[in-house]
Amino acid sequence: RQRDARWSRALLGAPSAPEAGGPGAVSLAERAKLLATLDPAERAGWVAGFIAAHGLSEAFQLLGVCAVPWSAPLGRAVVDALNIARDAGSYPWSFSGVMGLAERCLDPAEVARLQALLAIPDEREDAAPGAGGYWAEAFQRLVTTLRLRAAMAEELRPAEDSGAG
Repeated sequence: RQRDARWSRALLGAPSAPEAGGPGAVSLAERAKLLATLDPAERAGWVAGFIAAHGLSEAFQLLGVCAVPWSAPLGRAVVDALNIARDAGSYPWSFSGVMGLAERCLDPAEVARLQALLAIPDEREDAAPGAGGYWAEAFQRLVTTLRLRAAMAEELRPAEDSGAG
């Protein structure tokens, strides 16, 4: 309540902890509130650590309190977790909320890392049928959106910044 970053850190605990939080961080909503008191870089680092340790299934609400565009470590953590979900044979619509956030929040510079995810992977026996194709489509949409965002940002950049004029 006092917006004290030191107390927030203590209550959050390490992002890799099994419950990812101390006594004051029992819910994702409470964790998100505590994270909001940290500076943007520290907040992104904590959420990236949480995703690396716990995956994306509980990260949606935490991603929502991170500064945009996401920092490089946070963007890498999200892309890596999406790749892990794809490799596990999950359907991409299970992660549609995170994919939607990624379209709006991922730094367009991440397009280069996403290129390798555009191919349809070989299907594993235990994978959901057709999941690889759906993932390739989802990653293609993400890449297309990031390229569009990059083009828009370039177009909106003042003339003196873009080298023209």
